[in-house]
Amino acid sequence: MPVKRLAGKIFNMLPDRVNMFGRYMTGVGAEGLELDRSTEKALIAATEVQPTVTRVLSPVERAGLPEGMPASFQIPAYGPGIPTSGPVTNPYYNEANKDATQTLGRFNAEVTPDTVRVIDTYDMVNDVEDPDLVSGKFQPRKAMNNLIAAFDHSKTFDQKSGDLIEPKFKQNEGYNTKSKMQDDSPALSKATSLARSLMYLAPWKPKAYDVDYTIQR
Repeated sequence: MPVKRLAGKIFNMLPDRVNMFGRYMTGVGAEGLELDRSTEKALIAATEVQPTVTRVLSPVERAGLPEGMPASFQIPAYGPGIPTSGPVTNPYYNEANKDATQTLGRFNAEVTPDTVRVIDTYDMVNDVEDPDLVSGKFQPRKAMNNLIAAFDHSKTFDQKSGDLIEPKFKQNEGYNTKSKMQDDSPALSKATSLARSLMYLAPWKPKAYDVDYTIQR
């Protein structure tokens, strides 16, 4: 059995966040990728958009409109979200849970009545990530400070400078607001902070890989 295929089978036995990240860091890529059903459901949920209905204005309402204004428009409707093809650009702001946001995050979808095809490039390159994560430079100071901030809620990691700074959060009713926001965050957790620290320590550039994965609805 080829080494990549064997490694892919081993990674599939791990939680999906670790599975996909491990493939990225080791160069195994999407070889034999299999996701848990809970992750598949979260990815489907990330493609859902709120249903709408057409609201047609009455003659009386239309009479008061300026010339050229449309006589109908779409309004939100009650009901479950509808899986929809296209870019899933903000899964962090819909009902998708961490199984989606901490595996793929943003992706493209092709939806049919029976399937959802997920298309993406897995990497850690986007407008909010520190470019040093994928630089291949050995950065123990950033790795340590990032990890300290993940567990010490009195500190915040500044990825630009690599320093630990005082967080802009206040103590509130006996619990730390930063801790609460981290627990609720679809993008941040102790696990993702650990992964970022490992990337700062890795003296090589991780290899991005293409994901083309079809889910049965």
